[in-house]
Amino acid sequence: MTKHENTLTNRRNFLSRSVKTGAALTLGGTFLYLNQCSQSEKPPRLKLNLVKDTKGLCDLPAGFKYTIISQHGEVMSDGHTVPDYHDGMGCFAGPKGEIILIRNHEVPLFFPFGNTKSPEPSYAYDPKASGGTTTIWLNDKLQVIKHYLSLTGTIRNCAGGKTPWGTWISCEETDSGFGGGWTMGKRHGYNFEVDPLKPLQKAKPLKAMGRFRHEAVAIDAKSGIAYQTQDDNNGCFYRFIPNELQQFEKGGTLQALKIVGENIWHTSRTSLEIGKKHPCKWVTIDEPDPEENTVHIQAQEKGAAIFVRVEGIVAHADGIYFACTSGGAQGIGQFFKYTPNPDDLNNGGSIELVYEATAKGVLEKPDNITINQWGDLIICEDNSLDTQCLLGLTPAGKIYYIAANTQSEWCGACFSADGKILFANIHKEPGMTLAIQGPWESLRVAV
Repeated sequence: MTKHENTLTNRRNFLSRSVKTGAALTLGGTFLYLNQCSQSEKPPRLKLNLVKDTKGLCDLPAGFKYTIISQHGEVMSDGHTVPDYHDGMGCFAGPKGEIILIRNHEVPLFFPFGNTKSPEPSYAYDPKASGGTTTIWLNDKLQVIKHYLSLTGTIRNCAGGKTPWGTWISCEETDSGFGGGWTMGKRHGYNFEVDPLKPLQKAKPLKAMGRFRHEAVAIDAKSGIAYQTQDDNNGCFYRFIPNELQQFEKGGTLQALKIVGENIWHTSRTSLEIGKKHPCKWVTIDEPDPEENTVHIQAQEKGAAIFVRVEGIVAHADGIYFACTSGGAQGIGQFFKYTPNPDDLNNGGSIELVYEATAKGVLEKPDNITINQWGDLIICEDNSLDTQCLLGLTPAGKIYYIAANTQSEWCGACFSADGKILFANIHKEPGMTLAIQGPWESLRVAV
């Protein structure tokens, strides 16, 4: 055994013990919390200044309205039933002005009810798995034109991201200790590409993008580089440099971000100043498709920084924004911005903290994010409060509320091409897709 192999083995054994201990503590805390919740109400949040929905589903600001587009249990155009657990989503323009939505379904391997196999095994990546995506075509009146299964045979399709060439990348959020199915005849933990203009195709994993607990993807239109998040307490922030632009299936290089010149290895255990840029570089992952769940271990052995539960991500003209759901000193959320080096896209760049949640009940546990025409981050919450919110966060750090529900977390926020309609999912019980419309600029004026 070489010195490197011995170091790697010792690191894996240490992390394995840490993970097991941490899992026990986390699960113990979770069960205790659930037991407490069964005896008392969930913690309330601050006043939201939203108009109560008479139907009890979705509270909105004055002058706004919502339309239910689709929900779990409905029969689609292809005869299949809409799956539950609605999650990440992308919005595309159709050839004749239609609105097309591709929606993830975070269906795990082990499920307490329903079908746990693919409804279309000949098109499935793994016939034993029932996760995937559905595609919805809408007319200008938001009426469903057609609705069908567009990816199948995958597990825990959490979030993903749009590509500049008009497709959707759907991410599996699973690893060897979460969600089941890391190895079940077929290896899981990959990304998959879906074309909004095509019917159901045979699912093919994008293995070079890495095998880990994926959350979301954002692609820099200038460079073609894909930035990826990992929903893990010991997660990293990754980028994938493809061998050929727009051809991720042809391989490439997976790397993780390292902060250099400063002793910052854990971004929640270090006090970071808002807006301070920290120089960084990228370390290469030697084995992006490992047998065991070791991509983050490989990255951290080379000095990659730890980000706590990196989830939502979006590419903007001035950089790549991403959310750490449980990041920060209070453990209730952070937002970072990575700015590439325009003179050397193969290395360099800077990372900065742009917002950290500190007051409970204002913004807690940010998950999926998108961005509007004014550069505001639009945030889906996934918290343990009595209310889940869709929020806006301005570049000046001001918060405004867009929608609230008491049913389940918000997911998949995305705008129509003209910026007038915000589509978003209520995750479960039942999962449903809503279209929200109203005077958007008025929300910003109020703050």
